[in-house]
Amino acid sequence: MQTRRGFIAGAGTLALLPSAGFAQSQPAAELIAKAKAERQLVWYTGMVVSQVVRPLAEKFQAKYGIEVRFTTTGDSDTVLKITSQARAGRMEADLFDSPGTSIPPLSKAGLIEPFAPEALAKYAPTFKPQSQLYSGIYALYLTTTYNTDLVKAAEAPKTFEDLLNPKWQSKMVWTDTRAISGPAGFIGNVLSVMGQDKGMAYLRELSKQKIVREPGNQRVILDKVISGQYAIGLMTYNHHAVISRAKEAPIAWVKMEPLVANLGVIALVKNAPHPNAAKLFLEFMFSDDGQKIIAEAGYPPGNPDVSPKDPSIGPVTGSFTSTLLAPEISSQESEPLAGWLKIYDELFK
Repeated sequence: MQTRRGFIAGAGTLALLPSAGFAQSQPAAELIAKAKAERQLVWYTGMVVSQVVRPLAEKFQAKYGIEVRFTTTGDSDTVLKITSQARAGRMEADLFDSPGTSIPPLSKAGLIEPFAPEALAKYAPTFKPQSQLYSGIYALYLTTTYNTDLVKAAEAPKTFEDLLNPKWQSKMVWTDTRAISGPAGFIGNVLSVMGQDKGMAYLRELSKQKIVREPGNQRVILDKVISGQYAIGLMTYNHHAVISRAKEAPIAWVKMEPLVANLGVIALVKNAPHPNAAKLFLEFMFSDDGQKIIAEAGYPPGNPDVSPKDPSIGPVTGSFTSTLLAPEISSQESEPLAGWLKIYDELFK
């Protein structure tokens, strides 16, 4: 399945077919020795601790005897902490993960150490940018979800045009966030697919539907749809719907193609106190063993040789196209995002 990258970058392919001829890479003995000498690493993370962070940390520690000290942080807090530590000349963090928004400011401040794990050799280019400033752990896919108690499958909107049906007026909700994973990303996707003129005409019509704006992240929005407060959720993650559906929640997602692909990434901090332990942890995270933990948690892994726990949520195994919104444009100062936010403010607020 092809991934549309629109006017963000040239056309590319996202999770792609299993690679032939690549054996699982093994970290060099020299790196392992240096990492073990450092004895620990510090990881700032926004990932779910019980599902992903702790299992990764425990398996890594069991394999190498290196302690993983993790702290849960949001993106803005991560940026503040790392920049403050840099100014004080006392860096504490070794690694940080992000949905992308912390990459531009920390890159601009020169606080990311370029590094490309050897384990990424078989990954698609999407997950390993030439800058080597970050590595893509997984791609998450945003699309439309609906409450199955309120909306029959046959009547659920399947295309962008279906969202214009008057019966959905005031019954749709999305998160009032200024990140690319919110309405701005929806707008960017529409303009990329339809072109500027047709896309703007569509967005003007969509604005008449009085989409409700709610605070909170995509999980919060999905829960509001599940509870029946709204019939339809826009820009919600398909894997969240699958996880909730498995718990018998009245929720389903549709392939409103192209879906929006949002990378979850991880990066090495400049002047990290435990750089070798951090590099070894990255090699582990991107190995088959590490990515199987990602898959078991319900995420679509970036590793082409590890399938999602539910095949439907990945573009290859689930047979859908997507538009990649890369971390490089996640800063609100970036030209694409700033333009999409301007449209959002003018039409939907």
